[in-house]
This record gives sequence, structure tokens and C-alpha cells, in this order.
Amino acid sequence: MFRPSRKSREGEDRFLAWKVRLFVTGAVAAFAGMAMSLSWLVWVGIAVLAVAVVLRFLPPRD
Repeated sequence: MFRPSRKSREGEDRFLAWKVRLFVTGAVAAFAGMAMSLSWLVWVGIAVLAVAVVLRFLPPRD
């Protein structure tokens, strides 16, 4: 059975707050675009989510 550890691997994540904000913003924009049939708003949501993914790969704080 897979049991992930709750221990922090690299210390505090300096971009955690930004990742959460970007995820919420991107998800709301994408869902709103789908609900209103606005493809440009869906793409804006996808772009915001992509920025959040890029933050995952930035180096940790020293």
C-alpha cells in the first residue's frame, strides 16, 4: 500500500501561497469559460494553471 510521508523534503515552500492562488484563479477562470462557452477564458485558465506548474520546478530557498 502506498503511504506517503508527511515529512518536508526540502524545507518550507516559498511559492506555496502563490501556487494555491494561481490554482484557484485558473480553475475558476477555466470553469467560468466552460460555463459561458468562452474559449478564450478557458485558455486563460489553462495558462494560469501552467504558470502554477512552472512554479513547481523553481529551486527551493537556501
